[in-house]
Parts: sequence; C-alpha cells; structure tokens
Amino acid sequence: MPFELPQAERQGDPVEKFAEYLALHGMRLTRPQRELVEYIFRYHDHFTATKLLQDIQQKGLKVSRATVYRTLARLVDAGLLRTHRFENQVAYEHAYGYPEHDHLYCRNCGKIEEFSVPELGELRDRVAREHRFRAETHRFVITGLCEECAIASSRRRRVDLI
Repeated sequence: MPFELPQAERQGDPVEKFAEYLALHGMRLTRPQRELVEYIFRYHDHFTATKLLQDIQQKGLKVSRATVYRTLARLVDAGLLRTHRFENQVAYEHAYGYPEHDHLYCRNCGKIEEFSVPELGELRDRVAREHRFRAETHRFVITGLCEECAIASSRRRRVDLI
C-alpha cells in the first residue's frame, strides 16, 4: 500500500501566499500565474516543468513556457515548492503545507515514492549537534528499482541467459 503523505495545516491559501510574496518583491499576481498555482496545488504529486507544460496545455490553460519557468522559480523562492534532482531531471513538489519526508526513486521508470521515518530526522539532529551545526532540513533519496522494474529486470536476465 503506498504511503500517503499527510497534509499539514496551512496558514492561508497557496495563491494568497504567492500573491503576498510577489507583492513583497514589487510584482503582481497575473491571471496566468494564478491559474498555474491553482493547478499545481490541486494535486500532490512530483512533476517536472516539461510534464507541467504538457498537462496545462492538455487542460487548455493559456500559460506561456516562459511564465511556467518563471513562476516555478518564484514558487521555490517563496518556499511553496521544493526541487529535487533525480539523476538527469529536476522534479518539483509541494513544500507549503506538507511535512518533511524522503524519497524512493526508480532509476529505470522514474517513479518517485514518498516515505517518512522519524528516526532519520532524529539521526540528522544528533549528527548536527555532534558537529555543532544547526540543521534545518535534509534530503534522503534511495535510488534503485521499483518492484515492477525489478521483476521485469530479473525476467530479462533469465531470458538473456538462454
């Protein structure tokens, strides 16, 4: 059964938070940005900029490529999204309203699964204390093969031996 990441309590809507961030930086929230932020925060899933562009085009949203990339960068700066590098791709995920967690990454199909083990945070904090370091967060990614890819890989190996 897949891990369901619980949503933490938010202090306001992501669109409102983004509008506040933009206002603090002398910018305003445009209609395309609003639609993009609403779309991104409607679902909790990891995504790449390319996948986001494909999805919004299929949904008929009129948001330019430049607006997508600019908005993603600003959402990261605002602390609403996080980026993760998984081999040769950069994936985005919600930061606002979601607790710290870690990832399993399938190097074959690109599947990303989330998990949370409190002991990892405790280990991080202990190591930080021992080194007189103030830990703020961590990123832990286990790279390997998901169950489906591992099964497919073992089948191919047996066939290759014949």
